[in-house]
Amino acid sequence: MADADTGGVEPVKIYENTFRLEPTEEQRFKPSVAVNAMKETLEASMSYTLEKDEGGQYVWEYDREEAADVAKEVSQECTARVKAALGEQPRYKLICHVVVSENVQQSFRVSSRCLWDK
Repeated sequence: MADADTGGVEPVKIYENTFRLEPTEEQRFKPSVAVNAMKETLEASMSYTLEKDEGGQYVWEYDREEAADVAKEVSQECTARVKAALGEQPRYKLICHVVVSENVQQSFRVSSRCLWDK
């Protein structure tokens, strides 16, 4: 209800800005937690082979059809585990890019680009 002193018009309420341009300390992305979650996922996903080479890497017989399924499962599991390990991260979108290829002693390059709206 308006006061008689203001002529029937309520004063305009002025609020402070509530938006934040950067995340709080609790919301910051923690790479070490994400890396540990991804390592655990890969170890669990590839442990069914039970064979390791001299370098300690799992040995897996490459199959084209199976590789697509393995990549999809590992990607989904990594994303789920990282989200669970980091908790609710409203300012981040997680993208997990998995490449499964045959090791025939050739070089391998993957590049990725992002476009940010700054």
